[in-house]
Amino acid sequence: QENPQATFMVFSDPHYFDPSLGTQGKAFEEYLDGDRKLLKESRELLVEALVMIGKSDADFVIIPGDLTKDGTKVSHEVFASFIRELEVKGKQVYVVPGNHDINNGESNAFEGDRKIKVDNVNPYQYLEIYHDFGYGEAIHTDPVSLSYVVEPAEGLWVFGLDACRYRENEPDHHPHTDGEFMDETLDWIEETAAKGREQGKTMIAFMHHGIIEHYQKQNRFFGDYVVENHRRVSKLFAEAGIHIVFTGHYHAQDIATKRWDEDRFIFDVETGSLVTYPCPVRTIKVDDGKMHISSNYIKSIPMYPEGFTEYSRAYVHEGITGIAEEVMMSMWLKQEDAEKLSGQIGDAFIAHYEGDEPKVERYLDVSGVGLLGRLMILTKRRLIKELHTDLPPTDNALEIDLETGEYRQP
Repeated sequence: QENPQATFMVFSDPHYFDPSLGTQGKAFEEYLDGDRKLLKESRELLVEALVMIGKSDADFVIIPGDLTKDGTKVSHEVFASFIRELEVKGKQVYVVPGNHDINNGESNAFEGDRKIKVDNVNPYQYLEIYHDFGYGEAIHTDPVSLSYVVEPAEGLWVFGLDACRYRENEPDHHPHTDGEFMDETLDWIEETAAKGREQGKTMIAFMHHGIIEHYQKQNRFFGDYVVENHRRVSKLFAEAGIHIVFTGHYHAQDIATKRWDEDRFIFDVETGSLVTYPCPVRTIKVDDGKMHISSNYIKSIPMYPEGFTEYSRAYVHEGITGIAEEVMMSMWLKQEDAEKLSGQIGDAFIAHYEGDEPKVERYLDVSGVGLLGRLMILTKRRLIKELHTDLPPTDNALEIDLETGEYRQP
């Protein structure tokens, strides 16, 4: 077994939205009302992340998908030009697509109260734009998906994996949110990992969708965020010797782990979105058979030189609360009850997005809420509880023994 040494950084779901597509007007504001992303700030957040990485001692960077807001060609091209600046500084960048990036039927610009259809990208155009960010350096490529393997440090194989369903996307329709590996891709992962094992390589992977659940019943509540057949797929990875997978998609800082026996274990290291509070960037050091994970956060941008953390937290909380409140009121719930219950849903999501969720004495307070509200929240009670419940291990700082899977909080 080789003993690789490497330092790399991870940021996920930048959802880059080029300002040329329009960041004001009724149509854009209406879009933001139903979303929770800091899209107006996406360019500044990306620049801050790249400055942070540029000053670091990282050898390379991985980005687990949703590179753009809705797969517009102009956003892809500008995003690629930004990350190329990192490569000029000697830091290799590796990307995989997310569900928003390819064949997106909602690639729009915004002007006044109109949405205007603009060019998206197909898989071939995606490959062309991002040739220099993984695909051109690949030592193995999957013939049926945008999956590949690189060796950025001697002895370390990094699998960039594509489980997105863009082949099934239809024009003018919302793209498929969920992910599923084709059987041929799973075969390719097994066969390629077998070669890595024979050569004594340490193998890790990154992909957009979660490979295991990050809280109890996540697959029931938000199945689109965990890859299809996650039990079978995660076990296949563990048996293949890929024990650590970096993911995104759910916009939360969370690390989950699963073990079948002494040799078969897996960690899903999910990194929150760059355009969703707390706007994280992870630093990973691999040395002496161990992986050290730490987290940094973007705390200011030119638009908000002070108070950005508070602003971004309130923005996301208000977004989630507003969406939940609207749904409840559409089901004839009184406004004061909807406000009380939706605020608690917002609290639960914020706790999960931050990671290392603190224990709460009471995760749901229904005092003073009418019967209809109590019945309505009953279906979400389990979700609120699970979002507040942090499964081991810790989420923002962790040390993992790559051989045994034992871990500790540093």
